[in-house]
Amino acid sequence: MIDARRLLLAAALLAAPLFPAAPAEARGGVSFGVGIGTGYPYYPAYPYDPFPYAYSVPVVPAVPYVAPYPAYAPPARPLGQACYAGAYICPLERAAPAGDACACPARGGQSAWGRVGG
Repeated sequence: MIDARRLLLAAALLAAPLFPAAPAEARGGVSFGVGIGTGYPYYPAYPYDPFPYAYSVPVVPAVPYVAPYPAYAPPARPLGQACYAGAYICPLERAAPAGDACACPARGGQSAWGRVGG
């Protein structure tokens, strides 16, 4: 009987260094102090959403958008009223009713007479 005890003690002492090398399991849970637990680990809830493991691929159009060319527009007319005197068109210095007589400066310091346009 003593030989069996010595043999068991020797085997236990030789195997003792191997026990800490085994992988350990993390055991959480709620215990009531007498060894009676809930049976499942208890982890507190995260205060924020967990980190996503993958992000979705952004949607990229197959053909990039090219803006159309602007349509042709004739040059803008001068704001306000104008005097139309044959081949001459000049802006009026002061407002006048449409169809009234007006004059534009012409070549040689002369005046070209015309009508106020609307």
